[in-house]
Amino acid sequence: MTPQKKRFIVLLADGSRYDVFRELLEAGRLPHLSEIFLGEGGFAKATSVFPSTTGPAYMPFLTGCFPGTCNVPGIRWFDKGMYARKKFSMERFRSYVGFESFLMNRDMRPGLKTLFEHFPNSFNIFSSVNRGVPSEGNVAAHMRLWYWYYAHLTDRWHLVDQAALDKCLDILKRDFQFLFMVFPGIDEYSHLSRPRHPSALEAYETVDRAMGRIAKELKREGKYDETALFIVSDHGLSETKTHFGVAAFLEAQGVKTFYYPKIFKSGFQAASMVSGNAMLHLYFKGRESWDGRLSLEEVRELHPRVVAGLLEQPAVDLILSQDREGWVHVQSRKGEAKVREEGNELRFRNLRGDPLGLAAAPELLSRSEALRLSADGEYPDSLAQLTQIFRSARTGDLVLSAAKGYDLRKRFEYPEHKSSHGAMHDEHMLIPLFSSVKMNRSVVRSADLFPSILKLHGDPIPAGIDGESFV
Repeated sequence: MTPQKKRFIVLLADGSRYDVFRELLEAGRLPHLSEIFLGEGGFAKATSVFPSTTGPAYMPFLTGCFPGTCNVPGIRWFDKGMYARKKFSMERFRSYVGFESFLMNRDMRPGLKTLFEHFPNSFNIFSSVNRGVPSEGNVAAHMRLWYWYYAHLTDRWHLVDQAALDKCLDILKRDFQFLFMVFPGIDEYSHLSRPRHPSALEAYETVDRAMGRIAKELKREGKYDETALFIVSDHGLSETKTHFGVAAFLEAQGVKTFYYPKIFKSGFQAASMVSGNAMLHLYFKGRESWDGRLSLEEVRELHPRVVAGLLEQPAVDLILSQDREGWVHVQSRKGEAKVREEGNELRFRNLRGDPLGLAAAPELLSRSEALRLSADGEYPDSLAQLTQIFRSARTGDLVLSAAKGYDLRKRFEYPEHKSSHGAMHDEHMLIPLFSSVKMNRSVVRSADLFPSILKLHGDPIPAGIDGESFV
């Protein structure tokens, strides 16, 4: 029988990797997490979403839905239909880096109900995805950017993690139902150095100490047994050794390109929108207008050298697109395959080679089967992620995923990122999921947390979401 819980705390350790957490647990460097989660609860391998990047990858935890379902397919996007119809509108394109991050909640698909809306007494600390949280519960809502700005200038991200903990400890004294909080330290120190740099590993230990303090305070308040605790991550990271500028590549091909921060342009033929630096949307103007996604066939007709030229670049691992029949194609130097959604199942066909390492997969399989088959491969949960991103009208005509060791942005980056994320490979897609309640599966998706919390609270799980309960 599923145990019922009255309260829920989710600590999002931004940028933390499943394998690094496992190594630190085995080395005895995370004593509080071992005590809290490895006894009554569990530690599972989980998969993030595509793009595996901050913001869009928060949404599955809070809505049970993938970014494509939420209609927020990246940190940056370009809405071709809106651009074709309106000359002056804030809805034509977006970058959630900076003040536009406050628009993320309204950009999400209407009708999706977040956990903040399910639980009236809910609180948020430092998450930009916070639709439905009561105003008094949105702790430091307007100060978040200033915390980030200060830490960006000083590299003192441990102070932001400490601020999140201090605010959490104050909330634990109140009558809360749901608390979602973000610790950015692991992600930021990894970007500044590498995923296993001592500063990044110290940030993992900060999470351990913080959860120890949280458990101690819950016990002091008499709330521990009625509270379910979770630690999750939105994405992993991989060390970046080479930067490749996709916008510069296109312009060298004679394709005038719109890209951030150079957005005051006219007469361009393409838009390049990068997320996490290792994932990128490419949008192309059609023969007559911007309106409508171009099929793979149309892109090849309009720009015959672009797809082949990008595949020749070592930085580009996968290129995704849709054909005229609605199949999602994935191309790489290893071959080409296609997949499409058919109700609750996925139909998969290898066309040449083995681009995803799934040559032995059956043609028709369920989403749970697709996860099990790919969880230990180079592209975890690839079939579900390939298709979900194209549910959004804001998704590009081509979508690029970077190879390990590379990213897809070369200019206008300060400070230079030494690690990147956003891609579909395992170093970005595999994330940890700690639960103080026993889980019924050893591999889960990030979207599975939402229905699991509802089930633990005894609430009905809404139809039409992407996650499935793991309790």
